[in-house]
Amino acid sequence: MHKNNRIIGQSAASRCFYLPTAPKLDASWCAQGSDAVEQLIKANGNHWRKIMTIMAKLSVWNTDWKTYRDLQLLKQNESIAIEAIKLNAHSQLHFVCGQQSAQRLQLNLEEFKPLIGTEALIRKHINQPIYLCPYLDYRQFPNRYIDTVRQSVGLPLLS
Repeated sequence: MHKNNRIIGQSAASRCFYLPTAPKLDASWCAQGSDAVEQLIKANGNHWRKIMTIMAKLSVWNTDWKTYRDLQLLKQNESIAIEAIKLNAHSQLHFVCGQQSAQRLQLNLEEFKPLIGTEALIRKHINQPIYLCPYLDYRQFPNRYIDTVRQSVGLPLLS
């Protein structure tokens, strides 16, 4: 993690996920390591496996999210911004995860419209590629919502 700006992964990644809390990471941990995601999950448990899985499902261009999660996630195209107070200027796609993250970013919620099929739990900015999402947990962000978001960003459905 970059100590100064609390970014996990590549600060210039095309997709940024905004989360309220950081995982525990060993000082030697590096996102570029061949087993970086495996180490992150091992140090933080099943909760972070779920987070990494949903991130992979929202990121992979094909449908092989398991391989993407284990080998490519956070290495180039994704970053996680912890407790961010502004959007990552380098990213072209933003996933603001959870109410705490949205509040910290001080987004104008009137500029977001619900994605159809998500019971208004996922909202997209009317002019920008910013998604307000529930926290990355299967109970709040099930596969049907993941497919709705994937479709919205131009990715094929997983199911």
